[in-house]
Amino acid sequence: MLDIKVKAKTALILGSGWDKILTQVKIIKSWDYSQVFSVKSTVPGHEGKLIYGTLAQKPVLIMSGRFHIYEGHSAFKATEPIRLLKELGITTLVTTAAVGGLNPKYQVGDFVILNDLLTLFSPTPLVGAKFQDMSQIYDARLQQLAVKAMTGLELNWHKGVYVYYHGPQYETPADKMALRHLGADIVGMSTVPETTMAKYLGLKVLGLALVTNLAFVKHDHREVLAQSEKAGAKMSLLLEKIVSLL
Repeated sequence: MLDIKVKAKTALILGSGWDKILTQVKIIKSWDYSQVFSVKSTVPGHEGKLIYGTLAQKPVLIMSGRFHIYEGHSAFKATEPIRLLKELGITTLVTTAAVGGLNPKYQVGDFVILNDLLTLFSPTPLVGAKFQDMSQIYDARLQQLAVKAMTGLELNWHKGVYVYYHGPQYETPADKMALRHLGADIVGMSTVPETTMAKYLGLKVLGLALVTNLAFVKHDHREVLAQSEKAGAKMSLLLEKIVSLL
């Protein structure tokens, strides 16, 4: 493990396509994941770097890319970065993701503020008798800041429930119908393990997502990246605005 020293209290995890914000970051130092974690992200659209810098004139620590369980990591290993963030003094975590829209009211390009998680299908990163309360996963004040930012930027947005799907294959039509009936608004292959670990460690968490595909039509990862690219400017403005409000 490298000797990493930062002054940031806020960390961002950049999901597929959310890395456009890096053009607005004054980078002080960066490390490849292979230097820090002895493993690297293998997913297109995930750079695999830990970045320390300033955004909106505030110090931030940024994970450009994340580890997924479908890459072969255990849930505990996939959340190693969250434990490091805690050790480095991070108190606020903003997660981002590209997701499929299950709610028929959602459209491609809409933003979602996560207000709950459906964790039934996610392996837990908590090892042992760690009976963590999950009744209020996301910080209410951070959600209010996100609403203020999205409203001010005139973005199309919703509050919704994210459900974890292991992947790397996409959901079958039957999967999608079942997940929707269970109350999920959006579906993705990340977010839940890291948020569970962050909650256990006492971090305040804000979850953001961009709907990059509608779940009930055929899609692939290239489409996800293409839609993220299309919305890149809005994603960047949103993150910068939220950080400025913290």
